[in-house]
Formats: sequence, structure tokens, C-alpha cells
Amino acid sequence: MDHLIGELLNVLRTTGTREHTMVIMTADHGGKGKSHGEATIEELEIPWILNGPGIKVGHEIKTAVNTYDLAPTIAWVLGLRAPACWIGQPVMEAFQPAARKRD
Repeated sequence: MDHLIGELLNVLRTTGTREHTMVIMTADHGGKGKSHGEATIEELEIPWILNGPGIKVGHEIKTAVNTYDLAPTIAWVLGLRAPACWIGQPVMEAFQPAARKRD
């Protein structure tokens, strides 16, 4: 996986788009015991790594991030209003204060 991420970042650099591109690395939700697909916290929290303009460098997110938060975060970055039916919230802790001026 590290090699593939490196390839992606190299392509972004060589095309001149790296400094304007946010990269999100995450994974599917997990499971609890032998179950999968329930609404427990163990099944909703996800690993989440961000890199790009306006994102804190080397910062470890202290709040839990779950599957519901991904789309609202992307919408916020793109300057879009999330639909009222979405229950997730943008993970503002990941962004530098200057990036928060979009609110």
C-alpha cells in the first residue's frame, strides 16, 4: 500500500497538482466479534489520514472519526453544504485555522 500511495503522490507532483490536492486515506468500517454491519462504535470508527493544503501536518486527530464524517468533511473542503439528513460532521480538528474561514 505504501508503494501505491507513493506512486499516487509522485503522479500528483509530476503533473503539478500536488499542492492543490487533498489526499484521504481511509478504510472500510470494522467489525465486532464475528458480526459486521451493525451500528456499534467499533464498526463505525475508521482509520483516517489526510494530507494536503490546509491540513495540519503531523497532527494526530484526538476525536473519533467514523464513516458518517467522511462525506461531510469532503463537502466542507469543496465549499458545499451537507444535506440536513447527513448525521456526520466535518472533522475540523484536522485543518489548520486558516482553512476554517470557510465556515
